[in-house]
Amino acid sequence: MNITGHNSFSGCRFCEIQGVFSQKHKHVYFPSKGTNVKKNHSDWLSHINEIEVASTKDKKPLIKKYGKYK
Repeated sequence: MNITGHNSFSGCRFCEIQGVFSQKHKHVYFPSKGTNVKKNHSDWLSHINEIEVASTKDKKPLIKKYGKYK
């Protein structure tokens, strides 16, 4: 699937929840409140396409944002 691990900012492969980095504990935490939008196939395709067409310097922030890697 080429997704990042559970300790990344986008650690869930099923929803769009975003992690929050704790400087004190050096760890990414996920808020337990609120609703999480589920990911769907077209979201995956558009994110992957956006990463693939980005310039080399723009790829790393997009990978971090979407939680995907090649």
